[in-house]
Amino acid sequence: MNQFTRHVVAAVIAGTLVASASAGPLEDGMEAYQEKDYLKAIQVWRPLAQAGDREAQYRLGVMYAEGRGVPPNDAEAALWFERAAEQGEPMAQYNLAASYVEGTGVRKDMAAAAKWFRRAADQGVPLAQLNLGLLYASGAGVAQDNVEALKWIDLSIYALPAGGIRSDAAKAVADVAGKMNSDEIQEARSRERAWKVKAETPPEKKPAAK
Repeated sequence: MNQFTRHVVAAVIAGTLVASASAGPLEDGMEAYQEKDYLKAIQVWRPLAQAGDREAQYRLGVMYAEGRGVPPNDAEAALWFERAAEQGEPMAQYNLAASYVEGTGVRKDMAAAAKWFRRAADQGVPLAQLNLGLLYASGAGVAQDNVEALKWIDLSIYALPAGGIRSDAAKAVADVAGKMNSDEIQEARSRERAWKVKAETPPEKKPAAK
């Protein structure tokens, strides 16, 4: 579990900021990031993050995790991920969950990891769905439940990038299904069909303490 999670966490941190951009100051920071002017990106995003902007908080957390524009600091990264996650930012929720799995910048806590993976999974983050399913399969941080495991892992497969991660997810589906009877598999598929994305609306912005 831990080895696999480390792999997918690296993929998220390396790819998300480049793929996401918004109008206004956030976009200015993104342009600076893409031009590798990390100090400027930090200068743009930090006041926005301190003012309570969840996207800026998430991006600032990534900068601390990567050590770009600032010295690497896992605890500071987790702090900003948490602030953004509490406001419903799905990728921050995912990265905070992964931090709890590894004990990176926070105390290792599989129950907390499951909580944040679930919130991100409910918002449709495929890597969170996969990892939540793996937690259910192993009974780490949640009660062991093959039905929930199959549901979440199977939901993740087609949204995952082609290659190793999707192949690993397909193998996990086969492993979990091999331990289930036909009624349990049918129930998992029924839950999967009934699932819908539950986007979290950010609350009114509150300035951060720092």
